[in-house]
Amino acid sequence: MQATQAIAPPRSIAALRRELLERLAELDFAAPIAFAALGVGYIASRIVWLDHGYGTDPDAWRVALTARYLWLEGDYLPSRLPGYPLHELVTAALVGRHWLVAPWVWTNLSTVLISLAGVYLFARLARELALPNRGVLTLGFAFAPLLWINSAMTMDYMWALTFMLGAYLAVIHKSPRLAGLVLGIAAGFRLTSLFLLVPFWLLLLRTGRRGEIRPLTTTALAVTLVAYVPVLLDYGVNFLNFYDEPVPLAEFIKRLGKDGLGIVGALGLIVALLFSLPRLRRLPVDLVRDAHVLMWAAVIAVFFLSYTRLPHEIAYLIPLFPFGYFLLARYLSRGVLIVTLAVIVLSGFVDITTPDDEIGLSASTFTSARLGHGMLISDLDTLRNQMAFARELREVTTTNPNFQTPAIVAAGFIYPALVVLYEDELEIGILHDDVNAISQLTDKGLARDEEHDIYYVWLLDLEDLQFFQNDNRRPYVTADAERSTLSVYGYRPGYFGGIRLPLSRDNPSLGEGSASTDR
Repeated sequence: MQATQAIAPPRSIAALRRELLERLAELDFAAPIAFAALGVGYIASRIVWLDHGYGTDPDAWRVALTARYLWLEGDYLPSRLPGYPLHELVTAALVGRHWLVAPWVWTNLSTVLISLAGVYLFARLARELALPNRGVLTLGFAFAPLLWINSAMTMDYMWALTFMLGAYLAVIHKSPRLAGLVLGIAAGFRLTSLFLLVPFWLLLLRTGRRGEIRPLTTTALAVTLVAYVPVLLDYGVNFLNFYDEPVPLAEFIKRLGKDGLGIVGALGLIVALLFSLPRLRRLPVDLVRDAHVLMWAAVIAVFFLSYTRLPHEIAYLIPLFPFGYFLLARYLSRGVLIVTLAVIVLSGFVDITTPDDEIGLSASTFTSARLGHGMLISDLDTLRNQMAFARELREVTTTNPNFQTPAIVAAGFIYPALVVLYEDELEIGILHDDVNAISQLTDKGLARDEEHDIYYVWLLDLEDLQFFQNDNRRPYVTADAERSTLSVYGYRPGYFGGIRLPLSRDNPSLGEGSASTDR
């Protein structure tokens, strides 16, 4: 009698989906093929951002201006204090030539590539730390909206973060001098990266590696010092300066929710944490037993506390993302983690928006709330609007028959974009040599159009305004410059002869004819 072989029943579609999801959740994106596939998708997702200028943050245009000035004049003036020398030098190497496309394409692409290296390091760390669900965790990190935006502009945040992750990996591999070298490079891109030393000290103390603290620290500080030599030569100890303006509590809360994860993403995270409270009860015990959990919590605490001191840019919180995601992987179940990360990514495209946008919180913040563009779509809109505003400003001041010269124009925060866009038509200099200025090239910058007899500045204090009036220059201002002048210098230009330019919008970030944002 011939034996018969049992045939397994076909698996259901639901079972196949479940198996695929499980494989994706545990996929090691540090493996070459998986990382290559992720890299293709990562770069492709950023392409649309590359050719819309240096970024929505005026600081990105400041960096470009510093880089161009260094290239043309051979003189290094930091984009803003305390200085970001390594990023400014990298940018200078890329803006010096126009290779087929606009220079911002190359500088933005360099940020994309270094950010992709950071994703690889994140995946390596997830493997080294034996974190569960590291595949979906890496995907969530790669496409988190705030990181997505900052990975495609000419800013230093993602450069610093990548080197910080590299330093952590070196610490795990017991290479304190290498960790110090890499952390020092991170600090050369962004000085606050040195805050990571405190969590590293805790990790080394808790793992019985006290002897590694000294080589790690001294190497990091020495490399940072070398990186900051160009700044120190001009500014000395005055380089430890920054824009210090208080932010109201209501605006602080609003930025955390709207600009960090998006409203939808923040609400999703809160619900996930509440749902995971039984698992989170282990956290206090793990802070004592697990040195890495303690370190992750310390990173979040240190950088969040530093942000509360100077909460001007939500991107200051970017170092929280990898370490916060490590904690999520540790304490959220697979299903909850997948849904949470998916909601955070989704909030980049669709979010709860407040068209009646204003500083702080008010009744209209809630009554006007509706579904609208997430931060990714809004960022693209803002990129286009700012470029259009700079071009409109230039056109109005050079072709409008009612614009009288000689003139001086206070452009407001669009000034660095205006100067960089029209650098071939303008002579770039400074109003005053002032080492106490946060940025001499922008805050105290002066761009001269000799052909049309027009000067452009960011803002003017009252003394400078009257100086140029006595020099028979007619003062013009944008609406943004009017508001900023009142805030910074305490006077209204219109009361002293300043003329509002006839532009189609009051805010450079808004669309033509707009008076409110979509976020």
